Amino acid sequence: MLTFENRRNYATIDKQTKLLQNEDATMLRRDNVPFYMEMTACDTLCGLHSLSGQDTGTENQLIYVANGCCRVNLPDKDIRPAYRNIIYLHRNVKYDLEVPEGETNLVYRIHFLPSADPVHLDLDSMCRNSDTMDGFMHYRNRYCFLIDQENIASTINELIREFHGSSPQRNSMITALLTILYIKMARSFFTKRKAAGISYISLAKKYIAEHSSDPMTIQQIADNVGISRSHLESLFSKYAGRRITTHINTVRVDRAAALLTLTRKDVLEIALEVGYENRQHFAREFRRRYSVSPSQYRKLYGTPELSGTQPSGGTKQPPES
Repeated sequence: MLTFENRRNYATIDKQTKLLQNEDATMLRRDNVPFYMEMTACDTLCGLHSLSGQDTGTENQLIYVANGCCRVNLPDKDIRPAYRNIIYLHRNVKYDLEVPEGETNLVYRIHFLPSADPVHLDLDSMCRNSDTMDGFMHYRNRYCFLIDQENIASTINELIREFHGSSPQRNSMITALLTILYIKMARSFFTKRKAAGISYISLAKKYIAEHSSDPMTIQQIADNVGISRSHLESLFSKYAGRRITTHINTVRVDRAAALLTLTRKDVLEIALEVGYENRQHFAREFRRRYSVSPSQYRKLYGTPELSGTQPSGGTKQPPES
């Protein structure tokens, strides 16, 4: 990130790229130099990936776990974000990124660069006009781990679709979605800091993501996290906005949807693989989330060469939960 203050020297602006450059660290603060944030790329990492020696350089980057889990090894910390967790990386951060082998692991890495073009997000004005945004962007660490408290996932999914689209309103939509994204990240950041028990939710979600295929009780999860069952259930209801059993079913059913789309496995086999003891329970939970049966979902959205049918409308997005 860039920091521009009256008492500091301004960075030079490359006349060709118009990218603001400064070897200092956090965010921006300048009087006369326009600053805007541009989304420049989005990497889709499915299955096994091992990216060593990564460096954000002049960029800011966002790592979003859409499904499964990954590992981000930073110089001072090893972070293992799970389903719908986010890591926001500032400038000049070195790290290794590993996505473990698995059919349903899906991680997005979004790249942002400072720009002098006003068509992009005016993040500097947002920082000047909002203490919450300013505090988030000037956080003392070079990286920030976020638990999705603001339904950030839906905004990121929309942003990715618009980025890869070609509509006449593409740039305007991306700027609008980036505005929403940064506001949501700032809110989640302060919610995380203020809620002393929120870290337990992250640990519980990580445990659930890593053991979703296994028989699992709430007591087992609570024991692993290190708190009582009643306290864990209370934290989940308060900070995640849903029951812990709902989250477990969401993780399992989302994984099943990916398997239905990408493999030829029998519905019962998938049900057992994602952690259900019988087909009836699995079908009930699947229909509750996707509004269709597992077999209907495969016919509608299965990969043509696997299902033998032509999908009618791409991969169905589940309702946000």
